[in-house]
Amino acid sequence: MVVSERRSPLSPHTSPRQRLAAAEREYMEIVASLDRDTAIRRVVTTVPDADGVDVAWVGLPAGSDVLALGNPVNLRTNVLRGLIVPRGVGLGGVVMASGRPMWVRDYVGAREITSDFAWHVSRERLVSMVAVPVVAEGRLLGVLYGASRRETEYSDLTVGRLEGAASTLATAQIVAERARHAAEVAVHEERRRLALEMHDGVGALLFTIGAGIQRLAADPGLDPEVRSRLATIEAQTAQAAAALRGSMRVLSAAPRRLALDVALREHCRAFSERTAIPARVLTLTDLPELSTAQTGALADVTREALVNAEKHAGASSVVVSVFAAAGGVTVVIADDGVGVDPSAAGARSDAPPDAPSEARPGALAGTLPGAPPVAPRGLGLASMSERMGRVGGTMRIEPSSDGGTMVHAWLPT
Repeated sequence: MVVSERRSPLSPHTSPRQRLAAAEREYMEIVASLDRDTAIRRVVTTVPDADGVDVAWVGLPAGSDVLALGNPVNLRTNVLRGLIVPRGVGLGGVVMASGRPMWVRDYVGAREITSDFAWHVSRERLVSMVAVPVVAEGRLLGVLYGASRRETEYSDLTVGRLEGAASTLATAQIVAERARHAAEVAVHEERRRLALEMHDGVGALLFTIGAGIQRLAADPGLDPEVRSRLATIEAQTAQAAAALRGSMRVLSAAPRRLALDVALREHCRAFSERTAIPARVLTLTDLPELSTAQTGALADVTREALVNAEKHAGASSVVVSVFAAAGGVTVVIADDGVGVDPSAAGARSDAPPDAPSEARPGALAGTLPGAPPVAPRGLGLASMSERMGRVGGTMRIEPSSDGGTMVHAWLPT
């Protein structure tokens, strides 16, 4: 998140108009931080004054192993704007390849880098240059540049400040990406809700009309002309129903990169509507595209875990976390209920068929206060663990450190 300069608190004597203007400024700052391009510009704009360089710009990924330069601050020409920098070429290309900061006192004469962009740098009358990688969650998001029009030795302090700006830039991009992802998921959730409403409303009405027409047409004494007109209406009703089904399929289909998130949110929403227990989804990292089978397996495990929480946990809230890790995607369903049945704790989907019961998948069953111990339950989760195994994944159930139960589902990508 981009942090603006500190403002003094409003005086008690501030007029309503001034308070409204201040609130509007804060609102615009929040909105700006959620727009990727605006957030990047705001961070890069602060670099010259904050880090003691004359100019600044950023290189952002523009394909496989290349950067496109943009968002310049204090440049006198446009020779650098839009320039494509391949991996290993020029200062930025070396930083992209090494993942480490680097600076040169004399860009044109530096032997550590290629001279592919020496003409561009000379045309802008730049002499010294420093570049640092912009990295988040192990992913290169770009390279941040600073440059001076006179020969300069960049101190560790200057490089550290530029790395701090790069860290802020990475955070701003991640926040903006998360906001965009959440907006896209919300759009597809709404589309699927509309599809369900169309199915329950218009679809049911068309079915009723079709059934009524068939009953009328079955009358043996019906006038032939009326029967012919009913047949036409029945055919038109069937066409309308087919068109409706096609529209519902289009509305319900989410892009593969969003399908898991949309499915998890739907299950949580249905769970909350059914139980009045809050359930929310936290998407902690960018998710890779999954196959339909992979998405279905993780979504089904989540649904079954929510059903078990509803039946056995006595929980007051549930959190579903999803993230990329260990070469795959992990979904963790955590509740704050009474905890897992001891015989189910540690259950794994990769346990061999002859494993003892404590190594087999169990339910989110717990022991309610004052109740006798319960046997492992949850054949649904057991079947889900088998399904995870069929797509190369694993599942385990364990007690949470602060009470409640966690179901971990992981599959490779």
